[in-house]
Amino acid sequence: MGGCGCGGSRVAVLGVVCAVITILSLALPTFGAATNPGCSADLSNKVTKFQTGSLKCKSYGFPTSNPYVIWALQDNVTQVATMVVSMPLSPNKWAGIGFSTDGQMVGSTALVTTLSSNGAPIIKVYSLNDRSQQGVVEDASKLTFVGGPPEGHYDQGRTVYISFQVDFTKSTAKANWFLMAFGSLYTDGSIDYHEQRNYFKASIVPGTVVGESAASKLEKKSKIHGSLQILGWGLLLPVGAMVARYARGFDPAWFYVHVTFQILGFACIIAGVATGIQLAKDFQPEHLQAHRGLGLFLFVLAILQVLAVAWRPKKDAKIRKYWNWYHGGVGRLALFLAVVNIFLGLSIGKAENDFKLGYIIILAIELLAFAILEVLLWLRWNRQPRGERSADQGVPGFQFGGSV
Repeated sequence: MGGCGCGGSRVAVLGVVCAVITILSLALPTFGAATNPGCSADLSNKVTKFQTGSLKCKSYGFPTSNPYVIWALQDNVTQVATMVVSMPLSPNKWAGIGFSTDGQMVGSTALVTTLSSNGAPIIKVYSLNDRSQQGVVEDASKLTFVGGPPEGHYDQGRTVYISFQVDFTKSTAKANWFLMAFGSLYTDGSIDYHEQRNYFKASIVPGTVVGESAASKLEKKSKIHGSLQILGWGLLLPVGAMVARYARGFDPAWFYVHVTFQILGFACIIAGVATGIQLAKDFQPEHLQAHRGLGLFLFVLAILQVLAVAWRPKKDAKIRKYWNWYHGGVGRLALFLAVVNIFLGLSIGKAENDFKLGYIIILAIELLAFAILEVLLWLRWNRQPRGERSADQGVPGFQFGGSV
């Protein structure tokens, strides 16, 4: 009896111990190991700066248990890189993603994330000037962020997600290589030497970022700027100039039509310049200086043409002939340079093919109309008796502003 009772107690105790061990073993993965779903992670509740549906994902397999994962896309128009980086992180630790030109730590720039006392991510940018602790200096000047500084989200799977948009064309730091490292913090919160590190050749796929983001807003502003300048310099002003040259027989209606086109064109130019100035603050592609310089020069020519019309001499004034030469010459120069600058802008802005084709069609129609009307005008002028031919009446100068 007593032996059986003792044996039964032992079995009961053993059963309780087994149950406790089973429960603990099931709980350990939840609280101890990292749970990173990789590219299948739902970023909708982790990223608020931009939409992530168009980003391309890659898991780098480092470290094995909770690897770095990068979602990225470089916008075709603005060249702004939209990125989300997930990294392994736990309290009293740090994790970083660096950008290097040659794969080396020294000379690179890194985003390092730590956790505050309440578990909120703290993201700082460091320049890694040498391998000493003193050589790791907080310095955000080498990365040009678009739409604000990086933001972070920390989940309880011991993974941090940082999201940001950066313009590497304007940044001193270049993303030829990704550097990945993590380690511990000193008791004072400063960064200790990394525990593990690795580096990988960077690859950011080009494309178009969907939804409203800093990059998409830049793209929209770029299209508005281009559309205004094409409408002004590429359509309204040339048509107004052709009215002044070829429609003189409808006096005085031609003058009012001409002035209307030129005023509308000049208004589009002003709006386009204002948009371009704002755009240049956030968008610094290659060859921008040439496009901006030529654009400002054209704007000055447009202002001079408007002033010339306002201060034009009377038709019977002796200097009227010279005013016609000046007004026509500046107008021809402005319209020619405008074509050059529009194509330059379409090139540096990496405009969509439909956008380029639209302007090419407009330009082709204008050139065809000019050729036909010019031939008709010269035929009519040649049929006039020599005594009735007048440069001011028969074949006026092709000009922005006209000779009135």
